[in-house]
Amino acid sequence: GKVCWSDGAQALCCLSSEELQIVDVAADKPTTRVVQEDDGILTFAIDPAGLVACTSHRSGLLRHFKLGASAELVRSWKAHDQLVSDVSFDATGNLVATGSVDKTVKVWDFSGYFCTHNFKGHSSLISLVRFHPGKLQLVSVADSEIRLWDLATASCVGIMKDHLTSISSLCFGKVKGHDFDLVSGGRDQVVNVWRLGETSTLARSIAVFENVEGVAAIPTKGLKEACAGAKRGAPVAAWLSSEAEAPSYLIATVGTKGLLRLWSPTNGKSVVSIASPHAAKGSIRHVVCLSLPDRCELVTVGDDMNLIVWSLPNLEITRYIMGHNEEIVHTQLIPELKWSDEDGEAETGSRCHVKADRMVCIANDEHPRVVQCHGFAAMMLQGHTDVVISCDVSVDGQWIATGGKDQTVRIWSSKTCRCACKVAGHVGDVSALSFPKRRPKSAQAHSAAGPLMLVSGSHDKTMKIWELPSVDELEKASGKGGKELLVETAKVAVVAHAKEVNDVTVSPNNKLLASGGNDKLLRIWRFPQGDLLGECKGHRRAVWCAAFSPIDQVIASASGDTTLRLWNLRDYTAIRTFQGHSSAVLRVCFLANGMQMMSSGVDGLLKLWQIRTADCAATFEEHIGRVWCIDILGNRMVSGGSDSRLCVWQDMTKERSTERHDARAEEAMKDSKIGLLVREKKIEEALTLSLQLRRPGQMRQILTDYSMDTISRSVAERDEGQEEEESKASIDINLRRWVLSLSDDHLTVLVDILEQWNSNRRTASLAQMLIGVVLQAVPPSKLAAIEGLNATCNAFLSYSTRHMTRIEALLQKTFLFDLVLQTGGSGLALQDELEDPSAAVADSVAKAEMDKTLEPARAESALRRTMDVLLGDDEDAEPVQNEDQDDEAEQEPHDDSAMDLGSEGGKVSGRKVPTGR
Repeated sequence: GKVCWSDGAQALCCLSSEELQIVDVAADKPTTRVVQEDDGILTFAIDPAGLVACTSHRSGLLRHFKLGASAELVRSWKAHDQLVSDVSFDATGNLVATGSVDKTVKVWDFSGYFCTHNFKGHSSLISLVRFHPGKLQLVSVADSEIRLWDLATASCVGIMKDHLTSISSLCFGKVKGHDFDLVSGGRDQVVNVWRLGETSTLARSIAVFENVEGVAAIPTKGLKEACAGAKRGAPVAAWLSSEAEAPSYLIATVGTKGLLRLWSPTNGKSVVSIASPHAAKGSIRHVVCLSLPDRCELVTVGDDMNLIVWSLPNLEITRYIMGHNEEIVHTQLIPELKWSDEDGEAETGSRCHVKADRMVCIANDEHPRVVQCHGFAAMMLQGHTDVVISCDVSVDGQWIATGGKDQTVRIWSSKTCRCACKVAGHVGDVSALSFPKRRPKSAQAHSAAGPLMLVSGSHDKTMKIWELPSVDELEKASGKGGKELLVETAKVAVVAHAKEVNDVTVSPNNKLLASGGNDKLLRIWRFPQGDLLGECKGHRRAVWCAAFSPIDQVIASASGDTTLRLWNLRDYTAIRTFQGHSSAVLRVCFLANGMQMMSSGVDGLLKLWQIRTADCAATFEEHIGRVWCIDILGNRMVSGGSDSRLCVWQDMTKERSTERHDARAEEAMKDSKIGLLVREKKIEEALTLSLQLRRPGQMRQILTDYSMDTISRSVAERDEGQEEEESKASIDINLRRWVLSLSDDHLTVLVDILEQWNSNRRTASLAQMLIGVVLQAVPPSKLAAIEGLNATCNAFLSYSTRHMTRIEALLQKTFLFDLVLQTGGSGLALQDELEDPSAAVADSVAKAEMDKTLEPARAESALRRTMDVLLGDDEDAEPVQNEDQDDEAEQEPHDDSAMDLGSEGGKVSGRKVPTGR
């Protein structure tokens, strides 16, 4: 995609995966990311001040973004009938030019978003548009034709046709004042210099003998001042000193041959030519001149999607910035050891501290990268002639071994990133490497360590153990002016497997060696003798990775049969099988504690396993393709895959545990504070704190106790002569004040709790009371801001209907007690009259006759009083169903005789009476 430099923002702007990235070259990392979801960015332009961006999208829209810590979309509008292929700002930032596939060029007022000019004349799609830096003119490119448009006259003032094929890049070179030359580079292997004046004329054609992909103009004014501090022999400084009258600018070109070259625009001669350090055969796509306050630098972007910054005038590489990678096939952390006993005097007792701030990253090319974990700064390891596929780092982090399809192994210094030794001997791709893994116990033991060993596995089915040159010889060879060493004879060479060797690894105590291959076997060898000790059989597909446990005599293997297996190193039998991946498992690593392990697979998942139970503790889905590699060192992990993502992970178990402990302690303190507030009668504060902690049980208890206490005080005050209304008003006012004091978040939580309470018949009355206070006290505008309030109100209404039905049923059941009491009243009265036995004996005959006369009248009177209580004065009430909708105990059967005292159909005095069942 497009790459440009913003003088105002002092940042490099480029496209990556249809996203605009603003890169701080000094910090080696992007500072701002501009992205529009579901509408990729095709091209862009940054205003001279570096404050806004104009982007073209796949939808055909132009978008105005305001740049800052985060990009903010200001406006979108339709510019052309078809896709916009290029965008450019003028020197003032007020005008924007767009070129489109519809063969037109338009100029827009960027503040008003309206078109001021519409230029037509090109016969093919527009590929490039650029404003003249010093005049109100516009340059557009379509295929091999360049047109110069004058905005004042709205006409074409120049047509430049000298290229034979398409033009890939152009730039402006300042001559003097407001006079600029136009430099164009094409795929006809020619760079043309045009004089832009009243007539556009060709000043010079420079044959570069390669397809030109990018051109840049480098002002020589700053270079002359920088030559004083340049090192002796710098080609640019030597050329400037030899020229009697140097041109005002130099032309930098890059292309398909992988050369960075500088040209003189006056005589067309090459000033300097440097081979490309980029991977992917060195092809370079872009070159950009960075105008920094105190110096000028060049940035080249290659087919490997990495950025390289060059110093001027020395033309030396100052730093690498890792851009978009292809598939990441291997990554490994580089340890840095530091002993607590710095002097290393004690052999034991000194503690080794390990950290990892860098890693080795191998993409699908011939140049491995040493990358910073906290940024995008990188260093290239240049030396392999074919794709690198394997890597390992020594236990002290001083040396890096890489192997590739060129059938060689190279040993690099991690400090200087220079190749110290080349190991040759395999006749197939070098697919696996491993250094000894025993970590030195002290600095003295580390300095007294013996010769460096290396194990390699290859597609030629062999495994070889190499004895490398001494550390002193390697350090000397990796220094400046050092000569690369060569090792061609292995100490041990064995045919390890019947098919390709996929992985080799040395045990933590340097006594065993494991190898896995496509023959489905995991083999254990004695190290460094290379004697076969045993085989682990059981996998049904190739074994892709093996890892020794750091604390026990077991080894884990990952296989293409979608399983991981744990093997006993004493009898080489399988202990456990871990199943969970849906495709082949590619890598496995033990965590530092040895009780868990991490695996990655073709399904794009990272899985954390508990070794004791063989359960999957966690699954991570950060990658969207095959996860080719993982590595764990201490509390840091890195992973890479086919999605070109390089992910750095941090083990936060200790921090999360501390946070949970602190949260529990804080909650315990708040719980005790709630009790203290209740005892101090600060009910509102206690309710707010309970709401903040989401403790509905405590809230319910506080409200219940407070309500009962208030009711008791109200009864006592009423007995003393105070008005009930005043007591009730004081309760409502307190609840209203508490509700009004709640924040929006707390109010939302309260409504959610009340909705839950209303669904339970035990807490429904409390919920009804509180929701009434909320609806009466809270302003409607604040209520409308509560998310999901409509659904909450509907739920309240639904449950309230059920509660009313239940209450009516309960009220109906209480009538039975009145009926029993009223109908039994006559019997009680008669019993009172019979309490005098002498009167009963004297008047027994008269009493019997009186009972026969008064019994119907008494029964009728008792029934009438009961009906008056049951029916009241309402003559038109509707029938009420005698059901309990709250799943209470079933109703006891009633006496049918008592319920049949009314007239037929249970109607008494014109009202229906509930009948027994």
